[in-house]
Amino acid sequence: MSKQILVLFSLFFLLSCSIQAQQDPQYSQYMFNQLVINPAYAGTRDALSTTMVMRYQWVGVSGAPNTQTFSIHSPIKKKKIGIGFHVVADQIGPVKNTGVFGSYSYKLYLPKGKLALGLRFGVYQYVYDWNAITHYDQNDAVYQQLQPHSTFYVPSADFGAYYYTRDYYVGFSVTQLFNGRINSLVEPSGDYSSFVPHYFLTMGKAFDVSQSVIVNPSFMVKTADNSPFSADINCNVLLDHKVWAGLSFRTDFGLVFLTQVNISEKFHVGCSYDWGFNELTKLSGGSYEISVGYNFNSLLKSNVFSPRYF
Repeated sequence: MSKQILVLFSLFFLLSCSIQAQQDPQYSQYMFNQLVINPAYAGTRDALSTTMVMRYQWVGVSGAPNTQTFSIHSPIKKKKIGIGFHVVADQIGPVKNTGVFGSYSYKLYLPKGKLALGLRFGVYQYVYDWNAITHYDQNDAVYQQLQPHSTFYVPSADFGAYYYTRDYYVGFSVTQLFNGRINSLVEPSGDYSSFVPHYFLTMGKAFDVSQSVIVNPSFMVKTADNSPFSADINCNVLLDHKVWAGLSFRTDFGLVFLTQVNISEKFHVGCSYDWGFNELTKLSGGSYEISVGYNFNSLLKSNVFSPRYF
């Protein structure tokens, strides 16, 4: 077997493993915009809410993952229905993944809170750029039959539930319900990689320590079929309703330091830094994430601050 074939099989094996494990993009500031992990979150902000996230993982490592996401969502129909839309662009080495998704949620008004149920449908486009790979044997028959780019389209469907009050929330979601697949790049009629369901459980509670200090502990548990559990344990503190400072512990990884500044009632910016307890952190500059958000035409007429919106 030639070196070229070994490279192709190795790459496909690695990509297959990533799809069978935690394939969805990683976010450290997900608690500020849970629409990216739960379609039921659409419309819960009582405003037309937009967020952009830029994540750069393992800075300094060639081919390391980087992700950009833009999301927008709003309530409609007297705030019982929420709609949302988000786009994600994710790149790992020679593989570019672009996803486009639409979300729909419906709220049930319960005695002490609201329960939103949501669905999301979309499609991923995977593009493999073979020009980005160093080929040791240019005359290899497998390399010669490949096009400069290989493109695959994979449909996606997600479900979520989100219960919330003024100072408490709990959410559950499952993604990749369609179990889409990508055929082998070497033998299209042979083996394939399948997308498997990913599960997310989130919970948070805000405590008013004083008029100017709010403490909001939260956590997220996530897993995928054939993948171990992973958990984020977070504690965020809001000072004077303007500046969030937070610390997260991620199991089997390390710590996340984050902050968000409410520049105005509508505009906020945030950033985070991931610091792992592994050897990869020593070889890179860590992982950075930047977020920018803006809320338009608020539908909530009162000026009561809701600490759930952290």
